[in-house]
Amino acid sequence: MLPKYLLSFFFLAFYFIPIHAQWQPSGLDLLPDTQRVASISVLNEDVVWGISYYDRTPAPVPSSTIPWVFNTRNRGDEWEVHPILEAEGRICQDIFAINDSTAWISTNGLTADSLRGLFKTTDGGKSWIEKFDNAAGGGFIHFFDNTNGIAIHDQFISHTIDGGENWENLSPDELPLEVSETSLYTAANNAFATVGDTIWFGTTRGHVLRSHNKGIDWEVLETPFENKDIIFSTAFRNSQEGMIISYATLFQNVISFTDSTKVALTFDGGDTWELADTLFGFKVSCMAAIPGPEYKFLGATNGLSTITTDTAQTWQFFSYRPYNAVEFFNSELGWVGNSQTSEDFPSIMYKWEGIVSSSHSIVTTDLEINIFPNPFSESFQFEMKFIDFEKYQKDNLTLEVFDILGKKIISQKLIAAQSNIQFPSISNGAYFYILKTKNKMLSNGNLMFHR
Repeated sequence: MLPKYLLSFFFLAFYFIPIHAQWQPSGLDLLPDTQRVASISVLNEDVVWGISYYDRTPAPVPSSTIPWVFNTRNRGDEWEVHPILEAEGRICQDIFAINDSTAWISTNGLTADSLRGLFKTTDGGKSWIEKFDNAAGGGFIHFFDNTNGIAIHDQFISHTIDGGENWENLSPDELPLEVSETSLYTAANNAFATVGDTIWFGTTRGHVLRSHNKGIDWEVLETPFENKDIIFSTAFRNSQEGMIISYATLFQNVISFTDSTKVALTFDGGDTWELADTLFGFKVSCMAAIPGPEYKFLGATNGLSTITTDTAQTWQFFSYRPYNAVEFFNSELGWVGNSQTSEDFPSIMYKWEGIVSSSHSIVTTDLEINIFPNPFSESFQFEMKFIDFEKYQKDNLTLEVFDILGKKIISQKLIAAQSNIQFPSISNGAYFYILKTKNKMLSNGNLMFHR
């Protein structure tokens, strides 16, 4: 089943540049360090909800697995966290907040025919009641108003018109989907976008589905992505301007992750899309629109956050953290969840306060990087071609290597176009390099160490 791929650990490159503001940790040490924030729901300036599950849960979900819910009522100064005992043996995929005490979650046992459902709490997450047991309840959930809501998973869609007390399934015949076409995502709240009564979400076949009447009727929208491209995240900043991203393909029910991220834009509500010039050399898994008059979208991954303010022509790095699930309440207040807590990153959430901007951009060069051998055991050769080496050397040309949790292993200034890099005797596994100057990222990529 496709949902099990959501639990894959994404190895990503990253880069840190200090700017005027930054993500501030919030909710320290509230969750076990095995937890991944799967989805967040920002209700207002003060109230934020989130849900999490074990990052490497196998399929089917073990009966002892317990997901967690957390929330704040005072802008992150204090948090409550509760195990969702009623959903034992499942993971939670999405959360939607109604107010500071009431919220909905979707659950999934990562099996084909059971444990997909919707639960509701009215006491701040202390207790939950299952309100819907159906395949559509295993994915993402959204309420357009107090009475009208929608649940979507794979090729299943259900509606409610009475606040979630009763749900009605939409017939698969009413969806313009191909036989093997489904929805897939890394963070459920970033999988779809809504503006008023309109909702959009991407599919595993490079399409966008759109409904103008709260999910009753649907139309398929063609994009410049290929039929094998998986759209993981859809974001709209208003009814016309939107963005989709893809960093994996689907062929014969096998998902293959690529080393880059495709970006496509629309300026007419999704009727037409254009491929952005940007092609990241890393994976961006979650995209969110930043409200306000300026054009801003922010992307997050298991390694960084990055923003565009000019229709995706250039992007600025914000900071490194193991991120997942991002949402902004307004142009100066946003939240992002942690995809893996650890001693270095104990926070479950990070809060952004202040104007989102930076002058440090990803740059495109004619640089060619050769690394050999790779995998390596003790050292590797780092070779740069087609670069004005002396120019960049004057600007503090540096190679940095990190482990998957963001700990810096090597920082070495480069004095020649080809350098031998000695590696310390540490754990076997995947590492990442950044080639940078004082304020520019020139290249990044993967390394594999095996002694």
